[in-house]
Amino acid sequence: MGTTVPSGTASAQESGDFHIPAGPLADAIDRFARQSGAQIRHSAVAMEGKTSAGLQGRSGVAEGLSRILAGTGLTFRQTGANSFTLEAAPQSADGAIQLGPVRVGGDGTTVGGYDRPVSGTALTEHSRSYTSAGPIAAATGLGLTLRETPQSITILTRERLDQQGITTLGDALAQAPGIFYQPAGSSVGGYAGLNSRGYAVTSIMLDGVPIPSSAIAGYAALQGLGTLNTDVYDSITVVRGATGLMTGAGDPSATIALTRKRPTDTLQAIALASYGRWDQVHAMVDLGGPLNSQGTVRARAVGSFEDGDSWKEGYNYRKYLGYGIIEADLSDRTLASLSFDFGGNNGKGGAGPYTGYALTDVDGNPTPFSRRDNAQTEWSRFRDRRIGVTAAIEHTFDEDWRAKLVYNHNEVKTRQYFGLAADLPDADGFTALHLRSYRITNKVDSVGAKLDGAYYLFGRRHELVAGFNGSWTDEITPDWYRSFASTVNVYSWNRQFPEPDWESLYGFGWGTKVSQYGAYVATRFRATEALAILGGLRWSNWRTRDLDETGADYDDRKYRNEITPYLGAVLDITPNLSIYASYTSIFNPQSSRDVQGRLLDPETGSNIEAGIKGEWFDGRLNASAAVFQVKKDNLAVQDGTNLTPTGDQAYVAIDDTKGRGWEVEISGEPVEGWSVQGGYTRVRTKDSAGARLNGEMPEHMVKLFTSWTAPSLSQLTVGGGVTWQSRIYSPWMDEAWADRYAQRSYAVVNAMVRYAISEQIMVTVNANNLFDKVYRTDVDVHDYGAPRSFVASVRAQF
Repeated sequence: MGTTVPSGTASAQESGDFHIPAGPLADAIDRFARQSGAQIRHSAVAMEGKTSAGLQGRSGVAEGLSRILAGTGLTFRQTGANSFTLEAAPQSADGAIQLGPVRVGGDGTTVGGYDRPVSGTALTEHSRSYTSAGPIAAATGLGLTLRETPQSITILTRERLDQQGITTLGDALAQAPGIFYQPAGSSVGGYAGLNSRGYAVTSIMLDGVPIPSSAIAGYAALQGLGTLNTDVYDSITVVRGATGLMTGAGDPSATIALTRKRPTDTLQAIALASYGRWDQVHAMVDLGGPLNSQGTVRARAVGSFEDGDSWKEGYNYRKYLGYGIIEADLSDRTLASLSFDFGGNNGKGGAGPYTGYALTDVDGNPTPFSRRDNAQTEWSRFRDRRIGVTAAIEHTFDEDWRAKLVYNHNEVKTRQYFGLAADLPDADGFTALHLRSYRITNKVDSVGAKLDGAYYLFGRRHELVAGFNGSWTDEITPDWYRSFASTVNVYSWNRQFPEPDWESLYGFGWGTKVSQYGAYVATRFRATEALAILGGLRWSNWRTRDLDETGADYDDRKYRNEITPYLGAVLDITPNLSIYASYTSIFNPQSSRDVQGRLLDPETGSNIEAGIKGEWFDGRLNASAAVFQVKKDNLAVQDGTNLTPTGDQAYVAIDDTKGRGWEVEISGEPVEGWSVQGGYTRVRTKDSAGARLNGEMPEHMVKLFTSWTAPSLSQLTVGGGVTWQSRIYSPWMDEAWADRYAQRSYAVVNAMVRYAISEQIMVTVNANNLFDKVYRTDVDVHDYGAPRSFVASVRAQF
């Protein structure tokens, strides 16, 4: 394999004037590499005797390379921001060359010679990398690389998820630098606290379109988001800081962008089976490929099933999902797709936010419970069902301009029943038994329309994106019941208690309707070869309506014509390093309520970030360091132990809060065979008097995972990692009680060994919490992280 090395840099989207005469293909490729700045890997033997018609005039890099290769029997695969690999074009059984879509590895597809990013986000499957050199549009809507984006971004690739055997979104985000994942309660139906930079993570994007988290996770997103199965995702991207330009209202915390798997150009079959401690079984089948001989219609289907017990006494769960997508090239420039997904979670022996007993009694004496003890009745259970449909159409006008329209419909039905004894017991062990049940149905429709491309001014190429997105949510709670009247003795209780006749107890229901929509425009203007200025604006409308049992409004809030600005700059200081800065304002209508059940006023404020980014080896290694500051008014903080009329945590709003911090991150392959991803985050939030807020979130976090495949023994890969966080406590308690309830700093170590029996079959053993660290995930009760476990899996791919 030879390499034609350029004298500059390029990307598949850039255009230039080319003057390449007809002649030997090797000479044409060499001239094209020098004129475009692209790095092209090829086999000298494959080009022997081949000629090219050359290339004259203005052309994009991907388009130009396609023209040079026309009629040669060769095609190309993009492997980095400015690197390509030549390979033989596929042939049919009769030996005819099939000119189907050319796959741009990690960047999208090229049809008819025009580059078309897939959903604005790079695909990572089969890259065997912990990072991506392709575009990411979640921050600004523009398809920019990690280095080109003036915000901190983490990509959890398919390779990373597979190596660690990660099957839930919560476990994936627990590995992401800058994200504090705080699960509480049962494995299925428990709460999934997600926080970044001192604030809650509430923004979700699915295949490039913002959606309410309740669309895929149900009730308030708290009881389903963490347990979402990751088998259907190509990658999970975390954009830290504010992303109001794309998502509208939101927190300056982070946005989680989920990119689902897409159909493959060639037939592919993957099967996986795993078995772990507590009889936990996971099976997955993944099929994809063309449906016709021309390869213009392609499909993919993924099915997954999980079943197992838990370290919690008397708890077990079952999960399943299905996902299918079909896409068709309506023309050489138009792509249509339709996808359907469904899934369900069932938990028995526990449900809801807590499964642990109180840490102390009312006098402050420690209670004698461990991580195995379960504070819920044996009949406690949780169940949800999800269905979703997505239709999309994309059109490439020319090498510079593309348009995309997407529609999503999602429904989630949630059912929960539990009896919980988690309150502080008296000196004899007696405490209230909470009896609670509800049924909730969420229906969400969302749309996204986007036009992006390039324009030319002052002899340079600039990028522009304009779009519209919105969502309409209908949440109905027709039945609910809550009682504190019963009492049990937690020191002698055997989790037995008669289950109520819920149908006779259900009270009146209520509903909530939320509509949000807006339009945005953003540009990246190349002021010089080294300096890019990014600017944008979003216009948003928001309405929240609370309905009583008759369907009449009892609280109707509207926020109209909200303007969210975005400003950023990226300056290349060396061929591998850039410095950047960005600013955005914040507008966030709240879902938090006070003790009277009233919504708090919207949060307002600003977010500033600055840092340095590095990119090496054609994007195979990325590193960054950033400092940030967030200011907020009307920040929702817990109102002690007070509850709303519906029994949820009550909040109060405070002004003049400020969060500051810094972080560093690295991801990719420093040397061949060695992959690494990790980072360090430090953040502290304070109120107007300078006192610390959010003590239940760690001030310091470290996340690191690395793996090594020795060139001399390529079948074997070994890896390991650690997550560490500093002390957390309840800030609303007095000092003595806060210290008694605090969770001290701790580290959890994981390890991995993988062996490839053949090119198709791979065996992996993962050790989770290798040193069996005992730690609480909730500062208020005996809720603990998982003990040490081993999981063995077999993966076959054909």
